[in-house]
Amino acid sequence: MTASKKTYKFSYQIDQALCMACAACEWECRDGGIYIDETVNYAINLDNCTRCGRCFRACPTGAISRVSNP
Repeated sequence: MTASKKTYKFSYQIDQALCMACAACEWECRDGGIYIDETVNYAINLDNCTRCGRCFRACPTGAISRVSNP
């Protein structure tokens, strides 16, 4: 039996133009969902993200938004 990947109705994404790289989202994430990508910007690893919203609520600039999945 293979475990199927959980599907979510929404995801979070970071708007780099609004992000001030304060690390508030990274500190709040308990699942390893926030990381610094190859362009040295914060990003969300959707494979680790549990959609708890802690990063979304922690962001002081509103750079993290909730988007519907298709």
